Amino acid sequence: MLPRQQVSFFVIVKYGLFLGLLISSLVSCVVVSKKQYQKYKPFVFKTNITVAGNIPASQKQELNARLQNQLDDSLKTRVISYAGLVKKLVKPPVFDTVNIATSKIFMTALLNSEGYFYPSIKDSFTIDTISDAQKRVTVNFQVTPGKRTRMDSIGFDLLTPELQELALENRDKTLLKKNTPYTLSKVSDEIDRVLQVFHNNGYYKVSRDDVYAEVDTVVAALIDPSLDPFEQLRLLDSLRRKSENPTINVVIKQREAADTTRLKQFYIGQVNVFPDQQFLQDTLGSHPMMRSTVPGYKFRFFTNTNKFKLPFIARNVFLIPDSLYRERNYFRTVNTFNRLGAWQNVDVTLRERYDSLAFLDADIRLYPSLRQNLKIDFEASRNIADYLTTSQLFGLGLNFSLTNRNAFREAIQTSTNARFGIELGSNFIQTLQTNLSHSIYFPRLMLPFGIKPRNEDSLLSQRTVININGAYTIRRSIFNVGSINGSLSYEWARSPRERVQFNWQVVPLNIEFTRLEGKDSLSKLIQQIPSLRYAFNDGFVIGMIGAMNSSWAKGNRLSNLKIRVEESGAIFGFIKQLEDNNLFRFVKTDIEFKNIINFKQSALAFRAFAGYGYVYGKRDGQAENKLPFFKAYFAGGPYSMRAWQVRRLGPGSSLLYDTVSNVANDRFGNMQLEGNVEYRFNLTTIAGIKVRSALFIDAGNIWGPEFRDAAATQKIPDASFKFSRLYKDIAVGAGTSLRFDFDFFLIRLDWAYKIKNPTFSDKNNGGWFYGLGLFNGQFQLGIGYPF
Repeated sequence: MLPRQQVSFFVIVKYGLFLGLLISSLVSCVVVSKKQYQKYKPFVFKTNITVAGNIPASQKQELNARLQNQLDDSLKTRVISYAGLVKKLVKPPVFDTVNIATSKIFMTALLNSEGYFYPSIKDSFTIDTISDAQKRVTVNFQVTPGKRTRMDSIGFDLLTPELQELALENRDKTLLKKNTPYTLSKVSDEIDRVLQVFHNNGYYKVSRDDVYAEVDTVVAALIDPSLDPFEQLRLLDSLRRKSENPTINVVIKQREAADTTRLKQFYIGQVNVFPDQQFLQDTLGSHPMMRSTVPGYKFRFFTNTNKFKLPFIARNVFLIPDSLYRERNYFRTVNTFNRLGAWQNVDVTLRERYDSLAFLDADIRLYPSLRQNLKIDFEASRNIADYLTTSQLFGLGLNFSLTNRNAFREAIQTSTNARFGIELGSNFIQTLQTNLSHSIYFPRLMLPFGIKPRNEDSLLSQRTVININGAYTIRRSIFNVGSINGSLSYEWARSPRERVQFNWQVVPLNIEFTRLEGKDSLSKLIQQIPSLRYAFNDGFVIGMIGAMNSSWAKGNRLSNLKIRVEESGAIFGFIKQLEDNNLFRFVKTDIEFKNIINFKQSALAFRAFAGYGYVYGKRDGQAENKLPFFKAYFAGGPYSMRAWQVRRLGPGSSLLYDTVSNVANDRFGNMQLEGNVEYRFNLTTIAGIKVRSALFIDAGNIWGPEFRDAAATQKIPDASFKFSRLYKDIAVGAGTSLRFDFDFFLIRLDWAYKIKNPTFSDKNNGGWFYGLGLFNGQFQLGIGYPF
């Protein structure tokens, strides 16, 4: 039944504006205690920086934040916020004009490093005399960066012919591109790239002491007294043109080397491996050790025990004796052993040795971790709306986890997990749950038929995973469900460039079997919503899964893209015995994009999600039209549409579930669209706990075919997706959040309102603000950020 109290849009706006003005006036209030400043001396009350000029707003904001960091410490003020409303100035520094000049030098240096070589920085200050003892100084800087210098050309002029040849062979990978903005950091990164090329071709000792970047020398040439007057006029004209459209040329050069060994090409010499090194055992002979070799490898092994198989160790060492030293093989060796998890510390030491050639002898010392670990966890949770139950549930769970970090003496990790849980509801024990799983993680890609992945050297975090899981759930008066799952998966990562990573997962075989025994409540629900009989039943899932997770960062922006495709029955559905034994047949695709823009004290977060499942199987001679309930989409709850309880939104603008009586009305769909926007900001710090807040908007819904009859002939159009009805079907929620950040976890308290409810899309201007009341919001308790 709808609440009688309804609030018009204009009333909300009126009181919202009043509340906003009140909060703004409180936020702008800065308290200055007499104990905090030196009396009778002017002190810095505030320092403002304004960035002017024809620069995009986003760049102005970023540049302003970086210029703030260039201020002299004596011009910076520290403000403590109380509950995000009242701000207190803490020990403001005494004002001195010398600090203005120092700050301008620092800011000019920053602007030059970003390619602004002709900036204008104007300063001023005002003194507000509150009393003879309190004189507040406000300092203002107006920064006009001017035109940004762009890259014109890049060249290489190295004294050593071999280095020059390597640099030219790899110049297509340069980070300095024509017509892109010049920055000092880009030039520094280019020098690092060139050095990496040298280090990956045996030049172990070449460093930044040997390589530098030289930029245009037009201004320096103008002050040369021996310069020909006509050449001086030409340079002046060149400088004038550059000031109008400034460009710059960069040449990577090499300094004369006083030590000739710095230019030698190194090869790998002897490689000594200590697989089970003990702490305080860092020299040969300090403890008796067994020396051995492995056929086919030139490594020497020194062992204390028989914890590891030596051929396995040898396969993961990429520093091959007599081969050219390559830095990437050094880091690949270190990262591989660190990633395997069987060692708590990895140390690879290189020692120079000169013979007819220059060699690097390597000592690889591996310090083992404890082999097994037992972990016991107790958990409690509150579930406001679980599967097919109208009551609020309080859950208790006990988890046992046993991890073996070195199974079969090859750093193969095994994990066995057992979980026992109950949920308490109106009938005391509402649910009993048991779960047992076992996973095996092989630290390499074990592909069949001897297949080798392409560009294996560039693959990170390779592993093959075998997983087996069994679960049984007793839901009082609703159903008993048991499931057995098994899968084989391959996982790896690539990092094509800095701050960019792609994680891949391929599951060539995924088998799930679910056996469901329905009770009275489930039968009543299916009678009223016939299509649910396709979602709640026994069945097999036999298919494949592919997933990609990509993350990248640029400036103050962090982005993430996830794509996942799952199918069942595409191949195995042609086996008649399986098709006749309740094999689910579907294809399901999910795409999620997240973008976070971080500022000094706040952040903007965006998320977009789209998912669709195509069902094409048959059951009892009729075409299926619903994803199984454990694969279906749902909306609502603390991590989705927060103005609705979990599984209480949709499908579409249909009223079907709202007319169901005496049983639960959880909603499921074959399709979901959702978008979320959050403005996150800091409030204060209490006893070391960071208190944060957020304003958010959620928009989305789920859709799926629904019918009024068991024969699936009377379709309900408002439940299915159509572009022509998208505006009508979309739900919109908005609210605010209070968050307590303990660093290692975050507690989130959300309060949200239904701004547009598709259930009432035929009323009150499409369901906008229908039934909206001050206390008609939805509370959500969440752990961690919603996205």
